[in-house]
Amino acid sequence: MSNILSNILMFALGLVGLSFLVFIHELGHFLVAKYNKVRVKTFSIGFGKKLFRYRLGETEYCISAIPFGGYVAMAGENPDSIDKDEGPTQEDFLGKSVGARAAIAFAGPFVNIIFAFFLLIVLYMVGVQEPDNKSLIIGFVTDDGAAAEAGIVPGDTITAIDGKPTQGWDDFREQIGVSLGAKVQLEVHRGGEPLMVTVVPKEFIVPAADSLSNPINMGIGDIGIYPRNRVIVRLPPVAGSAAERAGILQGDTIFEINGEHISRYEEVVRIIDGSKGAEVRVKVIRGSDTLIMPLTASYNEEYKRYMVGIQMGYVLFSETHLVRRGPVDAFTKTCATSWKMTTSIFRYFKRLFQGQVKMDAFSGPVSIVAVMGNVWMKGFQDFLMLLALISINLGVMNLLPLAITDGGLLMFLGIEKLRGKPLSLKTQTVIQNVAAAFFISFFVFITFLDLGKLSLFLK
Repeated sequence: MSNILSNILMFALGLVGLSFLVFIHELGHFLVAKYNKVRVKTFSIGFGKKLFRYRLGETEYCISAIPFGGYVAMAGENPDSIDKDEGPTQEDFLGKSVGARAAIAFAGPFVNIIFAFFLLIVLYMVGVQEPDNKSLIIGFVTDDGAAAEAGIVPGDTITAIDGKPTQGWDDFREQIGVSLGAKVQLEVHRGGEPLMVTVVPKEFIVPAADSLSNPINMGIGDIGIYPRNRVIVRLPPVAGSAAERAGILQGDTIFEINGEHISRYEEVVRIIDGSKGAEVRVKVIRGSDTLIMPLTASYNEEYKRYMVGIQMGYVLFSETHLVRRGPVDAFTKTCATSWKMTTSIFRYFKRLFQGQVKMDAFSGPVSIVAVMGNVWMKGFQDFLMLLALISINLGVMNLLPLAITDGGLLMFLGIEKLRGKPLSLKTQTVIQNVAAAFFISFFVFITFLDLGKLSLFLK
C-alpha cells in the first residue's frame, strides 16, 4: 500500500510541475493578448472535458481533464468564425496587426525561457552541488560492457573524452549516451600513468525486474561504468550477532576490512567468509567519525559460510560540494547552462539522424511527469533544476516552425508580412492538417514508449 501511495504522490507532484510550466506558458499568451485588447474566451490548463471552470469578465478559466498541455482561446483566431461580410473586429485576434499577433504567439515560449533563466540565477546564488573533482573515478565496471572490453578497471580515473576534459558524471553520461555505436576516445589514468582507450558504447538496456517483465531498451549509449559506491549497513544488525556486539549501527559505512578498501558488498562477504572465524578489523565511518571495530564471524549452517549478522546496501560517494555565486558569476553560469539546455534538443536530433541515438531515448508527457515527480521526492532543488531544463526545452520546441506550434504561427505571420497578405485558408488548413496528423501519430508512438518505461519509476 505504501508503494501505491508513493507512486500516486510521484505522479501528482509531476503533474503539478508540468501544469505549472503550461500555466506560465499560456499566461504569457494571455497577458500579451489582453495587452493588445484581444478578447480571450477561455484560459485552460489541460485539454478535453472541463472539470473546473470559473468565469471572470469575458474569460472562462478552466482546468480540463487531459493534463498534458493547455490553451488560450481568443476571439477571431479561426477565420471560419469571422463574418465574411464584416471581417474581423478590433477584439478579434485576426483583427490585429502582424506585429501584435506575432507578439502574442511569441509570448508563451518567451515566458518559459525567461522563467528558466531567472530560476537558474536564483539557484546559483542560493548554491548548488557541484563536483569536487571533474575527473571520473571509476568504482565498478560491468563484465559485458564496452569499458571492460577496452580494458578499463575499477580505480581508473577518466580525465578526458574525445580530447576534452571531463566535467563530471552527468556531462559524461550525456556524451556517451549520444554516441551509441560510435568510437569514443577516453584519456584514462592508472597509477599516475595516462592511457588512451577507445570504447564503442552499446545500447543501455535495463534488465527485466522479474520473469514476467521484458528488458527496457533506453535507446542511448552506455559503456558499463559506475561511480564509486559506499557499502553501508542497510538494516540494524541481527540481535546477538558479532556486528551488534561490536557496536555496528544501521547506516554505518564499511570502509575497510583488515586494511582492504571496500567498494562492493561481495568483497565484505569474501573477506568475512575467508576469515574462517578469525578476528577481522573493520574500519567504519559514522558521520564525521572513523571507528575501528574488531569482529569475529560465526559459521551459519543455513548459508554455509561465516557471517557477522548485517545486511548491506549501496550509497554513492558524495563527491560534490555546495557552490554559491555572486550575481555576476550566477548570471555568467546561467548563460552557459541556458545555452547548453537550449541546444540539447538539437544535439539529440543530430545524433538521431546519425544513428547514435535511437527513438527509444525520447520521452513524452508520461515519462516527463514521472521523472519530475520522482526527482521532486528526492530533493526540491534538483526538481527546480529539472524544471528549468524542461521549461527551456518547452519554450524552444514551441518556437520551432512546425505548423501547429507557436513557431508555426510565427512562420505563417512571417510569410504574411513578406507577401503583404496571408496564405490562403485552404493552404494553411492543408499544412496544419498534415502537421497535426504527424504530431498525433508521433505523440501516440512516444506515449507507447513511455508506458514501456513506466516500470523504471514505479516502486
